[in-house]
Amino acid sequence: MANNLSTNQIAELQHWSSFGQRGESSQRRVGASEWGTEPFQKPITSDWDISVPRTELDKLLNGFQPQAMEDKWFVYAGGPDAQGDAAVHMFRSWTGYKMIELKIKVSLDENGKLTGADSRITAITWESSEEKCGDQTEEGAKVMAREVCNWVMDVNLS
Repeated sequence: MANNLSTNQIAELQHWSSFGQRGESSQRRVGASEWGTEPFQKPITSDWDISVPRTELDKLLNGFQPQAMEDKWFVYAGGPDAQGDAAVHMFRSWTGYKMIELKIKVSLDENGKLTGADSRITAITWESSEEKCGDQTEEGAKVMAREVCNWVMDVNLS
């Protein structure tokens, strides 16, 4: 059987297979207990220094809850705590496997309220188990995290 797909069509199909249909920002905070999830099996952590524009922070912290089979991700955030530390947890929706965790330093004022300043992603942890994700690299995990933010959650990172 001949392959009649163009290179662009193949790339689009691969993207859809990994990230599903384009998502929308959640209008509410998604909670950890709203989806069945599994913890990391073989996590690897690396520093990552990337800005989260203040205009995007609320969308990122709200997370994403899948509504249809074509939604391939479940995302929720914990925090920020009194020190401004938050974590965003990204899971494959069908399996519940944890794939990515982003550590974020949120800019808070002396009263513990969000300021107008940008926040920073300070670290990324990803699943390295071949059983759960193939052979994920640091670069691949960062690409995956950016695309889940952008495509799935409509969060544009700097």
